Amino acid sequence: MTGTIVVLALGVLLIGLITVLSLRKRFSNRDLRLIGESARVETTLIPDGNVIVRGELWPARSIDRLVVQSKQQVRVVGVDDLALLVETCD
Repeated sequence: MTGTIVVLALGVLLIGLITVLSLRKRFSNRDLRLIGESARVETTLIPDGNVIVRGELWPARSIDRLVVQSKQQVRVVGVDDLALLVETCD
């Protein structure tokens, strides 16, 4: 009986781990397609904040560590975890 419970618990943990890893990979591939896109700063980047890309709100970080005011245009240049790395547009 105890062995069955242990096997079931390990199975549930394994399925959970596989699910998390597959979601992470899917989000990472999607994030990479955003590189080069223009974005609008929604909340001031100090250097972290939020931007809107393709109508979606994303956490973002200014790569030059400058404060970027809201409503300014930036360009996505990379991804770090789930945050987009952005630079100001000239």
